[in-house]
Amino acid sequence: MTFNFRLEKVLKYKKTVEDYKKNQYGIIKQRLDREENKLDKINRYKEGLQNEKNLSTVNTKVGNLAMYNDYINHINHEINIQKEIVSNTKKELEKAKKEMILAVQEKKVFEKLKENEYEKHLYNMKKQEEKLTDILVSYKTSTQ
Repeated sequence: MTFNFRLEKVLKYKKTVEDYKKNQYGIIKQRLDREENKLDKINRYKEGLQNEKNLSTVNTKVGNLAMYNDYINHINHEINIQKEIVSNTKKELEKAKKEMILAVQEKKVFEKLKENEYEKHLYNMKKQEEKLTDILVSYKTSTQ
């Protein structure tokens, strides 16, 4: 007698959901890495501008310093926007992580159920085999 798990289709579906959630988590993680790299790049660019401004303060006209300050303020605004993007992406990543963990747990429940049913199946097969052995032994002893 072969073993057929009655909820095999549900288990297969749970595996599919788990794979999808893991994939979504990976995609969001990659996006977060890109956004954090972008933020770091903007910060390094701003630091370079500030260093350039500080080094040229002596020989620079007031109008040029004002332009530097305006541009640095613009860069600060971009940094704030990028920080918000990074923050939102982190929240999205955390949500995806929770969904992925839930999907893994749900799949494990069905895998454990399948394992338990398989153990029952093996136990029942062993009992049937023992019964057959007992019948054969009793038949042989009764015919002798």
